[in-house]
Amino acid sequence: MCAGRMFRMEAQKIEIPENPQEVLDKLAAEITSVRSMIRSAKTERFGLIGELRELRQKRRQLIEELKGLREEYRKLTEKRRQLVEEVRQLRAQRREKVGEMRALVNLVNEKRQQLRIMDRELRIPISAIRKEIERLEWIQQTRVLSIEEENRLIKEIARLEKMLEAALKARKEKQSFLELKAELTKIRLEIQELSSKINEISEKISKIDEKRQGLRERIQELSGKVDEISKLIEDKQGRVNELSQRIQELVERLYELREKYTRMIREIEKAKAKAILMEKKKKVEEKLKKGVKRLTLEELKLLYSDVDEFLEEELGEEGKG
Repeated sequence: MCAGRMFRMEAQKIEIPENPQEVLDKLAAEITSVRSMIRSAKTERFGLIGELRELRQKRRQLIEELKGLREEYRKLTEKRRQLVEEVRQLRAQRREKVGEMRALVNLVNEKRQQLRIMDRELRIPISAIRKEIERLEWIQQTRVLSIEEENRLIKEIARLEKMLEAALKARKEKQSFLELKAELTKIRLEIQELSSKINEISEKISKIDEKRQGLRERIQELSGKVDEISKLIEDKQGRVNELSQRIQELVERLYELREKYTRMIREIEKAKAKAILMEKKKKVEEKLKKGVKRLTLEELKLLYSDVDEFLEEELGEEGKG
C-alpha cells in the first residue's frame, strides 16, 4: 500500500507556488499538528487499554466469584431437595402412625366400655370367688347332704364357676386394655418424635431458604455488575478501535504530508538548480557566440546537461565537500 502510494506521489508533479516558503511552513505546521494528534490519540488509546486490562481482570474476578456462589447455591438446592424428601417421608410415616393411633383410640374406647360393663357385673374379687368355690366343693365332698342340698350346692358352684370364668375373662380384657393403652402411648410418642423431626428439618429448610435468598440477591447483584463492566468494556473497546482507525488515518496523512514536503523541497531545489544551469548555459552560449572554439570539459557538461543530472552533480559535490 505504501509502495503504491509512494509511486503515485513520485509520479505527481507539484507546481511551485509563488511563495514556496509559506507553503512549506504550512506543511510543516500541519505535520506538527498531525504528529500531535497521533501522540494524543496514542496516549488516549494507551490509557484505555490499561483501563480495559483492569476491567477485564475485575470481570474475571466477579465471574469466578459468581461461579463459586452458583455452586454453593446448587449444593444448597440439592441439600434442600434431600431435606424436603426426608420431610415428605416423615409426614407419610406420621400419617400412618396417626391412622394407627385413631384405630387404637377407637379400640381402647370400646375396651373401656366393655370393662365398665364387666366391672358393674363383677365386683367380687377373683380370689374370693375361688375360695367360695373351694369351700362349697369341700362341703360337697366331706358332708352327707340331702338331694335338695346337693342340687342347691351344685347350682351354686356352677354359678360361681361361671362368675369366675367371667372374672378371668374380664381380667384378660383389662390386661389387653392396658396393653392397648401402652401401645397407644408408644404411638403417640412416636408421632411426637416424628413431628419434632419434621419441625427440626423444616427449620433447616427455612435456614437454607434464607441462605438461598441471600445468594440469589448476591448473584443478581454481581451479574448486574458483570453486565455493567461488559458494557463498559464494549464501549471502551469501541473507542480503542476508533482511535486505532484514527491513528492509522493520521499516520497515512502524516506520510502523505512528509512526501509532499520532501517533493516540494526537491522541486524547489530543482527550480533553483535549473535557474543556475540556465545561467551557466547562457554564459557558455555567449562564449560560443563570441567565437571561442575550445570549451572546457566542465563547460561541455553544462551545455549538454539537463536539470536532474546537474542537480545530482551538485549534490554529489556537496557530499564530497
